[in-house]
Amino acid sequence: MFKHTGPQGSGVKWVSDAYYETAPDEILEVYRIEVIPPVDSATGRIKRLKYVTLQIGGKEYEDLKINSVMMPVENPNSPNVAVDLGVPYLWRPITGRIPTAVEATCPKVPRSTKLQVVTVAGEDISEDYSIVLKCARVKGVAKLLEVVGSAAVDAGFKLDTDEYAKSVTVSPETWDELPGGLNQAKPQIFPWVTYAVNNVATTPNQWFAFDYETKTVAESWMDLSWNLYEKADAYLVRALGVIPHANSKALRLNVVGREVIPEFTTRPLPERNWFPPALYYDVNTNNALRGKLGPKFLAKPYLFHGVKGGIEIIDNMTSIPAGGIEVHVYGVHFKLRG
Repeated sequence: MFKHTGPQGSGVKWVSDAYYETAPDEILEVYRIEVIPPVDSATGRIKRLKYVTLQIGGKEYEDLKINSVMMPVENPNSPNVAVDLGVPYLWRPITGRIPTAVEATCPKVPRSTKLQVVTVAGEDISEDYSIVLKCARVKGVAKLLEVVGSAAVDAGFKLDTDEYAKSVTVSPETWDELPGGLNQAKPQIFPWVTYAVNNVATTPNQWFAFDYETKTVAESWMDLSWNLYEKADAYLVRALGVIPHANSKALRLNVVGREVIPEFTTRPLPERNWFPPALYYDVNTNNALRGKLGPKFLAKPYLFHGVKGGIEIIDNMTSIPAGGIEVHVYGVHFKLRG
């Protein structure tokens, strides 16, 4: 656990000291990031961290943009839905199998490499907060091969009818060339955790796309609207959480031209929200909802590959103002070529 103390101004980036630095024969897999957020004790409101991510060997992990409420600490007294970043290869002695490439997306820390935490404040913060990293670890080449169970792993996968073949050697030197690693050759597979906030008001009774190109979101990593016909990228949505507005109605996973597009109700409390968030920003609300928070995992993960579409919301015929709704996304990002 790394604790941040002292003030952090809105928009200010903080990079921790070395959270951990691997030895010359040691490797890590980060399977979970948990946030103990800053809380205003006077109001009971969770302060906004714009994002939390990792820095591995001096490189920031681009596909992780976790805010204050998306990945709370797992606590038996206040049960949350724990979200792992993947299934570690190093769990094979426990699981009894080598995970598939699409499962094995934990960020990889190779030998002699510094692991750090990066945060950016979304508002002025004076309260302390902490970031917890949970990792699987192996030291020694022989032990690594014993634990993984193979000198090379199949890092290939299939998306729809397209097959992507790939094999990667298992060693401390090539560890970050495996799925989740920052030194992968394409096709690459990364854990993908992000969120989007509407940057403009919705148009009443029209589906709203979180689209960076048209500036309906303020950040490129909030873009949930894609034209993937060239198949340079693909996205697998595994779980969702929504902090709705009073005027929220529904969310859909839209593919242009698809005949049936299911809609999921996303009304504010005490009404039905199909995708409850991991936490709300109000501590009292979270305490009242112990054991009933999200995010909600889809019964079948939803793949966006070779299509145009995205994650969209709609109001109840009254506009949602800018900044009124927050959608949390948990899944996998495939960088296929380019």
